[in-house]
Amino acid sequence: MAVITDLSFEQVNEAAPAPIFSINGNVITLNVNALTGDTYAAIADLGVSEVLYKLRRFCGDAAASANALVEDDERLLSFPPFTFAPPNANGDVSVTQIQTFRIPLAVNTVTGTNP
Repeated sequence: MAVITDLSFEQVNEAAPAPIFSINGNVITLNVNALTGDTYAAIADLGVSEVLYKLRRFCGDAAASANALVEDDERLLSFPPFTFAPPNANGDVSVTQIQTFRIPLAVNTVTGTNP
């Protein structure tokens, strides 16, 4: 098989509980309501942290599915599993998310990393 250097929007949609990306003409849109399951009243509403966490989680899930189909040296390594700290007294946990990308000097061409 071929080395995986990126994910498609379709692969991330398949990893999410419901489609979060749609396309109309040549414009791809991220549906934040579908991503978070929340309803928003204004662009000033809070929620960016949740959006980034969930989008990154679905990217990791999509990468794991894609990686299961290829050899170790062909896998996409851009979305490794999260790291969770022990719960604090309130029952909250800190989550560390890491993404790695290969960016050539022409920063408009961004690809994922692999071995």
